Amino acid sequence: MTDEYVPAPSKKRYIANEIILYGVELNPRDAKGNETSAHFDVGLGIATDLELNIVSTVGITASVVLAYGYSFDSHCYRMDSARVFLVTDSTARDAVGCGFGTGYQMWRITASSKILEISTKLGDAQSLILDSQLPGKRSPNSYAITQSMAHRDSRLTRD
Repeated sequence: MTDEYVPAPSKKRYIANEIILYGVELNPRDAKGNETSAHFDVGLGIATDLELNIVSTVGITASVVLAYGYSFDSHCYRMDSARVFLVTDSTARDAVGCGFGTGYQMWRITASSKILEISTKLGDAQSLILDSQLPGKRSPNSYAITQSMAHRDSRLTRD
């Protein structure tokens, strides 16, 4: 069995609902130990970026993770496209397992960990607003939900 299909081993104790995210940190610490900003291309040229800073008054640190894959229940999975998450429950470690090596990090979280997904899409207004709202492309919870009930006491109206 190659390293590509073997997740990182458990450390010290086994956690049944552990998820290991594999990717790169977009806001690594500088030489002084301070978090740097995560930068995103906004499509306006090389000199223009969207900068994401995490500010906490109580000392919470977070990683902006560009995730490529994860492992869960001793299986490795690749994401269909890279996804950006804000992870607060874990710190970055050098990646081990699932085919990720030098240049990648991993974060150990549990299934109940609160994370934030940052959606990054770049396009024109036509595709991001108008086309995404066409029937069949909207998320299921945006459609009107009505309930039909069988008649009660021989009445077929809702009154």
